[in-house]
Amino acid sequence: MKYKRIVIKIGTSLITKKDGDLNYKFISNLSEVCKKLIDLNYDIVLISSGAVGAGMQLIDKKLIDNINQKQTSIKQVLASLGQPYLMKHYQEIFERLNIKTSQILLTRKEITEDKSTYLNIKNTIEKLIEFKIIPIINENDVVSTEELEGEKFGDNDTLSSFVSNMIDANLLIILSSIEGLFTTDPNLYPQSAKLISEIKNVGIQDIDSLGGPTTNNLGTGGMNAKLKAIELASVSGTDVIIANGKNPDNILKIINGEKIGTFFPAKLKIIERKKRWLLNNMSRSKSLTIDEGAKNAILQNNTSLLPPGIISVSGAFKSGEVVCILDKDKQLIACGITSYSNEEINKIKGKQSKDIINNLGYIHTEEIIHKNNLVNL
Repeated sequence: MKYKRIVIKIGTSLITKKDGDLNYKFISNLSEVCKKLIDLNYDIVLISSGAVGAGMQLIDKKLIDNINQKQTSIKQVLASLGQPYLMKHYQEIFERLNIKTSQILLTRKEITEDKSTYLNIKNTIEKLIEFKIIPIINENDVVSTEELEGEKFGDNDTLSSFVSNMIDANLLIILSSIEGLFTTDPNLYPQSAKLISEIKNVGIQDIDSLGGPTTNNLGTGGMNAKLKAIELASVSGTDVIIANGKNPDNILKIINGEKIGTFFPAKLKIIERKKRWLLNNMSRSKSLTIDEGAKNAILQNNTSLLPPGIISVSGAFKSGEVVCILDKDKQLIACGITSYSNEEINKIKGKQSKDIINNLGYIHTEEIIHKNNLVNL
């Protein structure tokens, strides 16, 4: 099994019909594919557009006759109205196959600026995956507007790359109404346009020459946005494939190794990217010293760091910061993102995980550092 954790981005043109109404057949077919993937023990996260289109079906069309101008306030109204409608149908259709789904609405600020919030989101997604619940993620369009500079992703292609980075996804599949990346626009030049099966190193310099604007007035992406997202995801260690999603079975074909769409291999391995990021954000003055049992568990069994294995805490830090992990001889053996502050860890070090709530009055998570947020050095 080459891939374990897969993020699937679903474009507006797939989830909605030409009139903007939801494409229930597509959602049903997608649920069947997800059921097969779950049965094969894959981790699945969905990034889904469609809230604006869904909202258009629930409001008087006379009130939104200027939707083509992409007026921010109108898009916000439609997104606010359509998002629960979209999720209602996702839940109902997926539930027929006994698949639980959850909703997560994100802004760029939550992922890129606030370390504690970032960690909370990451831990939540990890737990949902552990419980075999499929997170369905969308941008929080009601909060994210052009006026709130720095908080808006602008499109779900970019959001999908950030989420792939956050949860260390092995593969990002960007599903759209197109087959992949072509040598030229197939709508304008159907005879000469040829599908590009693989691009090994997409860079910033390629985006303007290969990309183009979208023709869908409900979507916010386009090939240009997809290429920018791909460049970000590939640097983060995630393989990316752009493929036609009109037939969701293409997902299974991709998993089985068939050449579908355009493949963009990752520029480096996830573990290399993670190690580089943690080392760049690590401070030797912030550390946890652990006993021999915890050391062996981390280095040999790739486990999380739990309270019983912690001997002492050094330095002041908050949850979401990168801390060093030292053995009894004060040798650096690992580093990771802590779920608790130094003050909290001092109260629960050496104790059993079940005693966290008794000592703190609350519990964020049983792990001081989850194994997915930790790298051996």
